[in-house]
Amino acid sequence: MTDDAPLTPSQEDHALAAELALGLLDGPEATAATDRMSIDPDFARIVHDWYERMAGMAEALTPVMAPARARQAIRERLGHINPPLANDPTERTPWWRGPLGALAGVLAVAATAAFLWLPGLQQADTPGYQAQLETQDQAMRVAARINGREMEIALESGVAAQGRDWEIWWVEPDGSAPVSIGLVPREGRLRMTLPDGLDPSGDIQIALSDEPAGGSPTGQATGPVVAIAPLTSL
Repeated sequence: MTDDAPLTPSQEDHALAAELALGLLDGPEATAATDRMSIDPDFARIVHDWYERMAGMAEALTPVMAPARARQAIRERLGHINPPLANDPTERTPWWRGPLGALAGVLAVAATAAFLWLPGLQQADTPGYQAQLETQDQAMRVAARINGREMEIALESGVAAQGRDWEIWWVEPDGSAPVSIGLVPREGRLRMTLPDGLDPSGDIQIALSDEPAGGSPTGQATGPVVAIAPLTSL
């Protein structure tokens, strides 16, 4: 039998079922394969067998958090955040450009800030934490604040060098590898919901490292740690 020998009908069914289970089919091919499952019990069984194989493989995998550069790209595509170098932080917008829009934006930000930051508006039974991170020369200051499972990062002063970003790391007290949770925004604030498994407490530290634009390509800190601080209760 040569390498280019045609597949048998059974082999074709298994190949089609595997492609459907892996999500490799789209458009009319996916529709046709899905419709066939409803009228062909043997084909449906093959597809379900493939699902079970992949589920067994997934159970053996260790879940890891995607690198910051991947999460950054997703936020940019969804429009939740601007690319790191999309805006010049030293550039000033003329006062006459969109005054009504600017005023509306200021009012919206003020209302949001009041809701998030005023103690009287926070849930009484939800513990809150904060961390103030700054470099030794105090040229850079970053504020971290957690209310429940919602975390906010704000750059108060300083800016990362051109082509670099400051990456945020969650440091557990047990000595396990730090977990990347995002990049310090060059302007505005970064708001996120903490991933499952990251529970704020006074034993947690927040660190910042100097990384290439988009964050560490390895999922671990590659640059020097420029600031670190513990979480303290609000």
